[in-house]
Amino acid sequence: MQREMLRENRIHGNPMYPVSVYPSVEQLNGNSILESHWHEEMEFIVVEQGSAIFQTDMVYTEVSEGEALFVHSGELHAGYLQKSPRCVFSAVVFHPDMLHSRTQDTVQTQFIEPFINKKLVPPPHIRGVQPWEQELLTALKRIITSHEQNAPARELATKAQLYSIIACLFPHMTPASGEDVVMASQRNKVERIKKALAYINSHAHEPIRLREISDEVGMSEGHFCRFFKQMVQKSPVEYINYQRIQKACRLLEQSDRKVVDIALDVGFENLSYFIATFKKWNGLTPSLYRKQHEADQGLAVLSITDGNL
Repeated sequence: MQREMLRENRIHGNPMYPVSVYPSVEQLNGNSILESHWHEEMEFIVVEQGSAIFQTDMVYTEVSEGEALFVHSGELHAGYLQKSPRCVFSAVVFHPDMLHSRTQDTVQTQFIEPFINKKLVPPPHIRGVQPWEQELLTALKRIITSHEQNAPARELATKAQLYSIIACLFPHMTPASGEDVVMASQRNKVERIKKALAYINSHAHEPIRLREISDEVGMSEGHFCRFFKQMVQKSPVEYINYQRIQKACRLLEQSDRKVVDIALDVGFENLSYFIATFKKWNGLTPSLYRKQHEADQGLAVLSITDGNL
């Protein structure tokens, strides 16, 4: 599955049904399984194979096979391999609007609003040990399976399962505590890195100087580079190149444009450097990547055709 599907500027679902399900997401490259990003939607990450360290804002949690992680709206999150050589996970991403009632009933005021507004905080790590955790994981698996199978009325079933999940979480939610000095400092770091990532994502197709990004977040260039590496586990240059390569992948998959034109379009001024960087991230040259994608698409069509015979 293409990793860029989980980028913060992707629209998850649609206004009438703001839910997206990403099944069986596999490792991207190296020790990275999920690049640093955030979005307004809430998200459940269910680890199906292996384990990984997931970052949510400034908290790091090891999530193993059969466990899940809840990511609240607006939280910076990423995933990295540490002990396990491989990790496969599924993600359920949904906008808080999915949970709203049209009227201010008891469900809305007592359960939904405190949850959405972060006045009550659910346990983020679902280990599957307690009965309520097992029930919650079962509900998530039902959502994932119904979307994989394109089941009839999956929208209705998903909304019901999400309410069931909140019912499981609610008795274990705790009141949000006021931010002390340390928490305020951490929040400042998260907001600064989000601002830097937003700047990079908006200008990735243009020449970007580190001084421009460091000025954007109010840091010296040297301090910014160290800070960025600490927060994102990549240098700014590595992250910029990654964003450009992801866009190049989409263009290679969706068009027949020349490789050199795609390289220029995504922000690379040197074709040789583009090819070397592309191969570093994907293990293939751009031309071979396109051929592989075309072959995979052909096999998928053939599989569907055979299945209909």
